[in-house]
Parts: sequence; structure tokens; C-alpha cells
Amino acid sequence: MKPLTIVYRWVVALTTMAVTGSIALILVLLSFGYLRNFCVKYIIRYSSRFILSIMGFKGIYPPIEAFPDYPVLYTFNHNSYLDIFLLTSMGLPNLRFLLSEKTIKYIPLVISAKATGTFFIPQKKHPKRRLAFFIRITDFLKRKRLSMAASSEGVHEHYHGIAPFNRGIYHMALEAKLPVVALFIYIPAESNPLYGKYAIGGTLRMEIMKEFPTDNWTLDNLDTHIDEVRKVFVKRFNELNPESPCE
Repeated sequence: MKPLTIVYRWVVALTTMAVTGSIALILVLLSFGYLRNFCVKYIIRYSSRFILSIMGFKGIYPPIEAFPDYPVLYTFNHNSYLDIFLLTSMGLPNLRFLLSEKTIKYIPLVISAKATGTFFIPQKKHPKRRLAFFIRITDFLKRKRLSMAASSEGVHEHYHGIAPFNRGIYHMALEAKLPVVALFIYIPAESNPLYGKYAIGGTLRMEIMKEFPTDNWTLDNLDTHIDEVRKVFVKRFNELNPESPCE
């Protein structure tokens, strides 16, 4: 692909994110949050789909009716920045997102993320702030009838596979009494912009795999349950990528 085309696509994508995110954020602020679901469904959803399209991608999603109508923790495999656009392209109501503070340097993304009610997680190198963050968000989820979407893998070097899972979001789900719903994001290896290369486009797919009740989870058996969730992701990844399985 010609460098000028790549630059054009990125300019259009970032401009779209900044403009639509700003409109949505203004509406959310003016309505004191009451228009957030409206903005997610009618502004951010179509903005994200347009951005994927301009970058050469098509998304395939489960119908809205297939998602739980009660609060859950959605967790997903995360090895591409494309995940963000695929997740927001669904337009799910009453859903908040967790993003790393590492992404705050991307201003258009932050504007759009603020419109959706996204929370920014302190990185592991700030353990005290990170712990305080999870305590605060857990309390927030106990008080609000909202779902949360967060990557199990957290911040890591992206590669074609399933990285080790972090413990924090599962501890949060346990304390907030949220079932865990596993979402698998399928990005073909040739379509994933890894290692600094530009992706050639392709079809991306979101799948609802399994719901894990957390009623019987405890801090003592939490690691066992996290491992059970990860095995579901590894199994699905290997089914879709038999030529490059992971463990």
C-alpha cells in the first residue's frame, strides 16, 4: 500500500474519532450522562464502524439480543489496537470500558473514550494507585447497574496469540458479583498490524463464547477460575489458527 494512502486513512480515522467523540462527549456532559447510551448507540457505534471501513476492515458481530441484559464483566483477548473499534462498534448500552493510562497520549481516542464513560487503569508500575483504582471501580460497579469490558491480558507486547491473564479484573468481578462473559476477537494474522507493519485489511469477528458465574468464586480459588477462562480463549484461538497454536 502506498505511504500516501496510509497517511490519508489515518488522518481520516483520527479526525472522525475526534469530531464524533467531541459531539458525543458534549451531549453526555450537557445531559448529565443521560444521553450516554444514545451517543454510544447512534454516534460512537457508527463512527467506529466507519473508521474500521476506512482502514480497510469489515466487522462481524453477534446480534445485540445475544448479549446479557444484566450486569456482567466482558473480557476479551487483546493483541491489536483494532479491538477498541470492534468493541465500540457493537453499541452495547450500559457498558463501560477499562483502558490503560498508557493510551492517554492519544487525544482523539481519549475524547471518544470519555464519551463512553471509559476508566483509565494505572499501569503496574504504580501499584498503590492501581490498587486504589480497582477498589474505587469495584465500589462503582456495586452501586450501578452497569457492565464492564476489560482485557484479561492487559498491557503487553502484541503478538498473534493469547498472553498470560492478569488477576485484577477477576478480583473486581468477584467482589462486585459480576458473571464473566468471554468475548473472542478474531483477527486473521495477515490482517493484524503487528510489529509496526500496516495491516492490509480484512474481516474481523466478535464471538460470545461462554459465561462464567462467579457465585462460587473465592480469593482462594480465583487463580483456578482465571485459568479456566484462559483455556477457553486458548482453545478457540487454536481452532481458528491450527497452523500457529498457542498454550
